[in-house]
Amino acid sequence: MRVKFRIALYDRAGNKLSRGDFVNVSGTLYKGMRYITEFKYLEATKWLMLAQDCMEKYLLLGLINIVLGQEKEGYEFLKEAQKYSKVTEYMVAIENPEKDLRIFIEKPEAFLPDSLLSL
Repeated sequence: MRVKFRIALYDRAGNKLSRGDFVNVSGTLYKGMRYITEFKYLEATKWLMLAQDCMEKYLLLGLINIVLGQEKEGYEFLKEAQKYSKVTEYMVAIENPEKDLRIFIEKPEAFLPDSLLSL
């Protein structure tokens, strides 16, 4: 499946998280994050939908929808993310390895610039 960009998770030290970082962590939010590190976005969506309401849940759901070409739904999730606070210390980034580009998403915005959507 072709995606517009990749979603990556980083810890506060700047280390990219992988599947192994979520092996011993329980909770639906963390299971969704684990599948994001494996680029299994549809499986991640299932777990994130079951997770408690938080900024990370809706930010990740929004980015997944945008990655998969469903921008309208993605924007709705990003708008919803603004209503909640963070519950983890993880940082979310969008990446395009072909263009050597990485952008960290610090705060969810209702609308991503068109330049990001065309990565």
